[in-house]
Amino acid sequence: MNAASRLCEIIAQGGKVSSGFYDGDRSFAALVQHGFLRKAGVLDAVVCDECSEAHSAPVVYEQLDHGYYCPELGLVKLAPEQVIAYRPDLPFLIGKLADLLDCEQRKATPLQDQTWRIGAFTAAHDKIMLYFHPRLQTEEDARQLQDTLSRHARSRWRLILTCQGAWPMADIVTAHLDQVVDLDPTTGALRLLEDPGTLAGAPRASTVGRPDQHGHLIKPLIEDRISTGAAATAIKAEARAVKAIFEAAYPGKPLPSDSTLQRYVRAARKGS
Repeated sequence: MNAASRLCEIIAQGGKVSSGFYDGDRSFAALVQHGFLRKAGVLDAVVCDECSEAHSAPVVYEQLDHGYYCPELGLVKLAPEQVIAYRPDLPFLIGKLADLLDCEQRKATPLQDQTWRIGAFTAAHDKIMLYFHPRLQTEEDARQLQDTLSRHARSRWRLILTCQGAWPMADIVTAHLDQVVDLDPTTGALRLLEDPGTLAGAPRASTVGRPDQHGHLIKPLIEDRISTGAAATAIKAEARAVKAIFEAAYPGKPLPSDSTLQRYVRAARKGS
């Protein structure tokens, strides 16, 4: 399972997870290494599979060790790595998603309950409001989301990212997080797999008009910065950097617009 899908799986569980359960899982290790998962004390309970019938048992701390009580075996001690708990760092994830799309109107805490506002980004001259809700598996999940959205000004275009489920709701477009973004296990960087604006239903920019005179010059500059690891995380910041390089490399040519550069940066990241 790739890192983005593993993160979705863990978020959908809605609580702490055991590091021991994911022992040897590279995606889990990458999520810990890059800050998407953080330590959260010890587990509240474990499953005993040492006796004749598997059962859940609360974790206790006795005799300077963690363990649990089994009706058949008594106190069963656990190694430290068996009780270390991790939970998703949602503020960190929301910030990373907002950076990826250069979002405005960000919010680092939930709007209400489990609904987060990632922020607003511009696509084809329209503002798209992006939200995150961990699960949309049940009617209650959908009700919580709808209640929260009803308390805030409605955007013309909006998209809700989730990790599990796709409960149908009128006038609300949803998409699974791991279908929209990928997570590089080596660098921890996010990249777009799908255009959120298109998923939200926003009209695409017209391609009719004068052919682009900059494309064959811009693309190599962007691709070189990606391959060397020099690319900035934020799209607007990367576009400004590419513009400065373009100006230095081609002093006699007219500068491409900021929107053109941002479009090429997004396209390169989607295809990298």
